[in-house]
Amino acid sequence: MSPNSFVFVVSRITHYLENIAGFTRGILLLLVFQAGAEAQILNPPPVLDQVEPVTRQVERGVERVTERVEQRVRERAQDALETVDTQSVTENLDPLLALPRQLPILDLNGATAFVDVEVEDGWRAVDRQWLVMLQPGELPSLQQPDIEILDQTDFADLGLSLLRFRVPDQLNSRDALRQVLPAPLVDRLDRNHIYNPQNAAAPDASPETAPRRPVCDRPLKIGMVDTAIQTDHPAFVSSTIIERSFLEEQIEQPHAHGTAVAGLLVAEDGKLPPRLPQATLYNASVFYARTQYAQGATMMHLVRGLNWLVQQDVSVVNLSLAGPDNRILAAVIARLTNQGKVIVAAAGNQGPAAPPLYPAAYDGVIAATAVDGKQRIYRWANRGDHVDFAAHGVSVLTARSGGVFGRESGTSMAAPVVSAFAACELLANGGRVSEAMQALANKAVDLGDAGRDSVFGYGLLQ
Repeated sequence: MSPNSFVFVVSRITHYLENIAGFTRGILLLLVFQAGAEAQILNPPPVLDQVEPVTRQVERGVERVTERVEQRVRERAQDALETVDTQSVTENLDPLLALPRQLPILDLNGATAFVDVEVEDGWRAVDRQWLVMLQPGELPSLQQPDIEILDQTDFADLGLSLLRFRVPDQLNSRDALRQVLPAPLVDRLDRNHIYNPQNAAAPDASPETAPRRPVCDRPLKIGMVDTAIQTDHPAFVSSTIIERSFLEEQIEQPHAHGTAVAGLLVAEDGKLPPRLPQATLYNASVFYARTQYAQGATMMHLVRGLNWLVQQDVSVVNLSLAGPDNRILAAVIARLTNQGKVIVAAAGNQGPAAPPLYPAAYDGVIAATAVDGKQRIYRWANRGDHVDFAAHGVSVLTARSGGVFGRESGTSMAAPVVSAFAACELLANGGRVSEAMQALANKAVDLGDAGRDSVFGYGLLQ
């Protein structure tokens, strides 16, 4: 853990606990002042003479209480620092914090392929790059001196044509583009946003302990969009994995996250039977390395990967990633679900009070959340009415890059389990999505409030 990350953890915990102390002090003083004010109104002058010494006595009591609270704050902060999983805190409180506002992404020759930058609302995107869903006859509107057209790609299987362009700083906002482009065009464009995997360091407490068994033992196709997979891992000797990279050739491809996700679908080991032993797994590799521990996937790479998976005729697509709402992503997901594809996405690891993340929050997407071995919700899992199912995703054993096995946590790890169940039910119900989803809801173990709720959805698939 870097010194900056450690300082961040200390400051967040201390700040949080100090706020509690300040709040307590304020409430007590408010009560004192309110009591004094009421005494001045309700009591005759002889009684008023007694109010001031009583008030001073109460204030001294407030000071003693405040001292005890502040002492407890310091003790709690120390206890928290000694026991908290600091890597998980750093990643989940603000997984982008460790990144500079501008991060050049270098190719294998050391040249800058593109720049990963912070944009509105703390999200990240490729610097000054925008995407627009182009309709016939609209290209001339974009052929302007200040707009650099980078490429135009027709995604026939998704039914859209996507144009990627770059603008100078003065045009680098939706409002600015609205001044120079037709309104219908602006409504169909968005930034080339960057999306993140949804995994974190595995805590030691409450690992998955239930024996793992195949969900179904029938041939099927299933897809995932992720990092590359270490296909020569011993766990995949008997697996059928077809992989294609959609990154530029000279950009480094990480493979840790994709290996872990694939391990939860098709890996086989003495202690780790595959959930889908007869499946053919198609992986679209779209994530690039930001740092040693962080990866990113641009919107354009995601679209390319999803289009390829449609061409492979997969039944279910696993997306163990999350990020902002994006017009391009929303349109692509809608086209996929209209084609009868089942999309399973990680609900996200931003915490119970965080707003919804995407694509999990889009209509028609199955949002997967994570529970631990005691069926308790993962502490960093996003919540909301869009959550559909829970699966074990805390300290779960899976394949790791380097040819080893280890434990991983996060809604990223729950999503492939839900994907496995969805693929099997879809096959069992003749490809009828609504019937397959109803069968899944019937199989789920209801947790939390009776019926579907914003924490566990319909319940646990196990």
